[in-house]
Amino acid sequence: MQNYFCYEYSRDIRKRPVCWKAENNTCGAHFHSSIEFVYVTSGETKAILNGQVFYVKKNQFLIVPSYAIHTYTAEQHSSSYVLTVPLDAIPSYKSVLSKKTFAYLLVEEPSLNKELKHCLDAICSLSSDTDSLNQFNIVKGYTYVFLGFLINHVGLVDISSSKILPLAQDILIYLQNNYLQPLSLEEIAEHFGYSKSRFSHIFNSYFGCALVNYINGLRCRYALELMKEKNNTITEIALASGFESTRTFYRAFKKCFGSTPTGYDENSNCMPFE
Repeated sequence: MQNYFCYEYSRDIRKRPVCWKAENNTCGAHFHSSIEFVYVTSGETKAILNGQVFYVKKNQFLIVPSYAIHTYTAEQHSSSYVLTVPLDAIPSYKSVLSKKTFAYLLVEEPSLNKELKHCLDAICSLSSDTDSLNQFNIVKGYTYVFLGFLINHVGLVDISSSKILPLAQDILIYLQNNYLQPLSLEEIAEHFGYSKSRFSHIFNSYFGCALVNYINGLRCRYALELMKEKNNTITEIALASGFESTRTFYRAFKKCFGSTPTGYDENSNCMPFE
C-alpha cells in the first residue's frame, strides 16, 4: 500500500498532546505548528524534513519542529510512537520555542530511552480520554517531563531565517486551496516564478515525491470523504475530486491506497489523522 500523500490541519485544531503507535508510518508532505516526535521501536523510517533526509532507526528519536515540512516513508516494516504537542498545551515552552529550535533533530541516546518511552506509554494510554480534565493534566505533566529530558540533552539554538522555508509552505497552501481545480506543472511553476524544470526540482527536494503524485494524493483523500457519503457514483466522485476521468482516478487511487475505489476497505486502512 502506498498511502503517501496527505495534507492536514487537524494537528493544529487539537489543543492536547496526542500519542499513538504507528505501523509502517507513512505520510505525505505537510506541516503544522505542533511539534512532532517520532520514536522508532523496530525497523527504520525514512523522513524528509525541509528537504533533509533522515533514516530513523530502532531506538532513535526524530524531532520535527513547528512548521517543518515533513514526509514519512516506510521502506521496510517499522513500528514507532508518534507524539504531537500543540504549543498552546505547553505555555511554559511556547514563547521559548517561538524563538529557538532544537540543536539537532535525530537523537540516539540509550540512557534517555527508558525515561522517554515511559512518558510515551503514559501519554498513549491517557490521551484518548479527551473529556477528563484530570487525565489532561496528567498528560501535560508527562509531556513536560518528556520535553524537559529531551531539551536538556539536545539543547536549543536560535532559529535562523535560513532554516525557514516559506516557499515550501506557500506551495502546500496553494495546492491545498486549488487541488480540485485543473492544475499543470507549467501553470504552478509560473505562479511561483520558476521554470517547469526548476520548480519540479524544488518540489521533489522539499517533499520527496513528484508534483502530480502529491496532487493526486490530495484528490484521492478528498474522494474518500465523498465515498463515505455513499450517494455518489464513481464517475461523480472522480470528477468532483478534480480528476479528468474515471480511468485516471482509478489509477491514482490504486497507487495511493493499494486497491481500486470499488474494492477499498476503510477498515483495513488505519489512518492516524482525523
